[in-house]
Amino acid sequence: MFTTMNREKLEYLGLSKNEARIYLSLLELGEAQAGKISKSIQMNRPATYDALDRLMEKGLVSYHLSANRKVFKPASPNVLNEQLKERQEIIQEILPELNGLFYGSRAKEESEVFIGRKGIKSILSDLLLYKKYVAFGSSGKFLDIMKHDFIAFQNRKRELKIDSRIVQAESARKNMELRKVAYASFKYLPESLALPVTIIVYGMKVAILSWGNTPMATLITSEPVAKSFQQYFEELWKMANK
Repeated sequence: MFTTMNREKLEYLGLSKNEARIYLSLLELGEAQAGKISKSIQMNRPATYDALDRLMEKGLVSYHLSANRKVFKPASPNVLNEQLKERQEIIQEILPELNGLFYGSRAKEESEVFIGRKGIKSILSDLLLYKKYVAFGSSGKFLDIMKHDFIAFQNRKRELKIDSRIVQAESARKNMELRKVAYASFKYLPESLALPVTIIVYGMKVAILSWGNTPMATLITSEPVAKSFQQYFEELWKMANK
């Protein structure tokens, strides 16, 4: 039986909840008429047909006729990977022009606030456009709260060979799960120097992340501010222990 985790991951890739449920059900059934699919996941017929139509538009489901009735069949999951590659190629093609429009219309110095996990994901996506960054502050919260989004970010960092240096409190040294997942160089400072927020410095930007019940981030775009935080980090890096 398909798991909630697999369904949520398909939703993360762009499928709706109903589309993900039907696609996973068809992978188990092999092929089936809409009625059987509807019954297997306890979804009403109109919603089932709507989702099947959208899945066919996305190339994830096809059908053939048997006794004048449609029998639906799932496409190979490899199609998802190929589609993602195609999207990535398109993004890379248009990114220079989009960035030109984006940065050309922005003030040299500004501050933005991002709310919730999706807001933090926007920061992570922005980070992937840079070759390196440094970070310091609270320890362990990033992975605990962002979960698979953090892991996906680290995997993408590894692919892009993005250099990152992290200073954490000494207590984070025992967090082997974080060190296993993260693509970064770590150093550690005494607990007395720990901060309640995570600060990330990259390019001309400083992201200050707080990890309350609803995570928040303030993104400051300012060359002088970024340089000051970078210098502060370098001092911490000298003081910290491997």
